[in-house]
Amino acid sequence: MLLNILLATDGKPHSEKAMNYAIEYAMLHKAMLFIVFVVSPKTGEDKETIITYGKGVLEEVKMKAMEHGVSVTTLLEAGSPYESILKAADRISAEAIIVGTSGKTVIDRVLIGSVSEYVVRNACCTVVVVR
Repeated sequence: MLLNILLATDGKPHSEKAMNYAIEYAMLHKAMLFIVFVVSPKTGEDKETIITYGKGVLEEVKMKAMEHGVSVTTLLEAGSPYESILKAADRISAEAIIVGTSGKTVIDRVLIGSVSEYVVRNACCTVVVVR
């Protein structure tokens, strides 16, 4: 049975370690890697710019994974990153979700939350947080 692994990425530097881990994990387990980028524009940000950026991030990660022989599917989602990641994981029956952490301070997490923390608390599968 082929495992499905979900990598959630925002393309920022802290996501690179998670990407490398996800590719190695998928290689080791001969798993299908799904990569999700969530378009969640903040006030004042241009949605089209974020979509274009997200597509570029997905293509870059896809190419790196394919160079290592990993089967990849990309997902461009819209909405809350918290909910979109969990919905994508459910939809693909993910065995594991891999996310990076930005290293926010405790105050940042209290005030604005942490996507990785939310996913850990609410996912129905294994979650790997890469720091």
